[in-house]
Amino acid sequence: MMIGRHRIDGDLALRFAAEGASKGSALVMAFLLARWMATEGFGAYAQTMALVAVLVPVMLLGLGFAIVRQIAGARDAVAIAAPVTTAFTIASALTLPLAAVMWLSAANIAPHFSDHPDATALVRAAAVLLPIAAWQSLIYEALRARQRVRAATGLQIAEAALSLLAMIGLFLTGHLDPVRAVTAIATLKLLFFLLAGFDLVRAHDLRAAGFALLPPRGIRAALALGIPFMIAGLGEALMGLADRVLVGSLAGADMAGRYIAAQTLIAILSSWGAPYWWLLYPRMAEAMSRDSVRGAVAATRRLFGNFIAWGAPLAVILALLGPQILTLALGPGYQVASATVGILVLAVFVNQAATPWEYFLYISGRAVFLMWVSLAWGAAAVAGITMLLPAFGLPGAASAVAAARLGFALSIMFAAGRLGAGTQLLPPLVTARAAMGVAAGVAAVVLAGFSGTPALADPWLLAGVFLLVYLLVNFLAARLQARWRTA
Repeated sequence: MMIGRHRIDGDLALRFAAEGASKGSALVMAFLLARWMATEGFGAYAQTMALVAVLVPVMLLGLGFAIVRQIAGARDAVAIAAPVTTAFTIASALTLPLAAVMWLSAANIAPHFSDHPDATALVRAAAVLLPIAAWQSLIYEALRARQRVRAATGLQIAEAALSLLAMIGLFLTGHLDPVRAVTAIATLKLLFFLLAGFDLVRAHDLRAAGFALLPPRGIRAALALGIPFMIAGLGEALMGLADRVLVGSLAGADMAGRYIAAQTLIAILSSWGAPYWWLLYPRMAEAMSRDSVRGAVAATRRLFGNFIAWGAPLAVILALLGPQILTLALGPGYQVASATVGILVLAVFVNQAATPWEYFLYISGRAVFLMWVSLAWGAAAVAGITMLLPAFGLPGAASAVAAARLGFALSIMFAAGRLGAGTQLLPPLVTARAAMGVAAGVAAVVLAGFSGTPALADPWLLAGVFLLVYLLVNFLAARLQARWRTA
C-alpha cells in the first residue's frame, strides 16, 4: 500500500484502522457527552479522566517502556512472563494504596479538585479507575513489545465501540452523569485488560512458564530503565494533561468543558501520528540494538515522512475550522477563541513531531537527560498555566503549554543532533515540500482573508483554498523532483 511515495506496511495499516476506529469513536463519544452533559458536566468528566491519566505514568514507574525493552526480543516464555508479572506486582503495590487513600479522603480532596456538585463522587470514581488503567496500560505495552498487532488492534477497536455504546445506553435510560460515565469506562477497561491478558498468556504459553518474579537484580534493571522514563512521562503529563486538571481547578468545570472540548477535537492530529510512533519505537530499538544509527534514521524517515506530509496541512485546517466545528457540533456554549485553538494546534503538532527524537534519546541511553529536560519543561508549563490562566484566560493556558512543548522539542533535537540524529531524522524532500506547501497555502489564506471581500473570509472557504494550494504545490514539487531524477 502506498501513500505518496512512502510504503505503508500491513502493521501500519492495522494501526491506522485501530486509531481511526478508536479515536473516531472517542471523538464522537466526547462530542455526544459534551452535548448531553453540557459544559459543566463534560468538564467534570474530562477533568477526572485527565487526573487519572496524569497519575498512571507516575504509578507505573516507566515499567511499560521497560517491558518493551526487556521482552521485545525474548525467545522463551519464562523470559516474557517474569518481567510482565514483576511489572504488574509493582504497579499494584503502588496504585492500590493510592486508590484507597483517594477513596477515603475524597471529601477533603474534592473542594480543591472541582466545583462540580459531584466532585467527591468523581474523586472516588477516579480512585477506582486508577489501578485498572495502570494494569491495562501495562498489558497493552506487553502486546506491543511482542508485536501482537492484530490482537491489540482488535481490542482497541472493540473497547472504543463498547465505550460509545455504553454512553449511549446511559443517556437513553436517563442515567448519564459524570460519575456513571467514569464508572462505565472503568468497568470496560477492566474487561479489556482481562481479554488482553488472556491473549498474551495464550499466545506465548505463559501459564506453563509460571508467573515467577524477576530476581532482585532483574527488578533493579527494570526500574533503572523505567524510573527515568517515568519522570520523563511525568513531565509529558504536566505539559499535555495537567492543563485540563488545572483549568477545572482554577477556573471551574464550565471553562474546563470548553477547553477540553477544543483539545478533544485537536486530538485528531495526535491520532494521525500515533500509528507511526506505535511502530517506530520497536523498529528504532531493533536498529539501535545493532548499533546502527543509520538504520534508526532510515526507519524513522520512512514513518516520519507521511506524518509530516499530511499532518502539517491537517494542523492548519484544524486551526482554521476548529472554532466553527465546535460551535456547530456542540452549540454556542462551547465557543472557543480562534487564538486558543490555533495555539493548542501548534502545541500538539510540535509534541507529535518531537516524538522520534525522544525515542532516539531514550534508546541511546539518554534517559536521565530526557528525565530532567521533560520535568523542567513540564514544571514550566504548570507554572505558566498558573500565572497566565487567571490573567488571560484560556489563551494564556494554551500559550503556556505551547511554549513548554516548543522548548522541550528544541532541547531534545539539539541533544539528538550531538549523537548524529538531529535534522538527519527528517526526510529532507518531504519536509521541504511540506514547508513550501504550508507557506504557500497560508499566504493564499492571508491574501483571501484580507481581500476585503466578506465571502472570501469564510473559514470553510479559506480551509479549501489552503488545501488546494498545498496539494498543488506538493504535486508540482513532486513532478520537478521526478524530472531531476530522470535528467
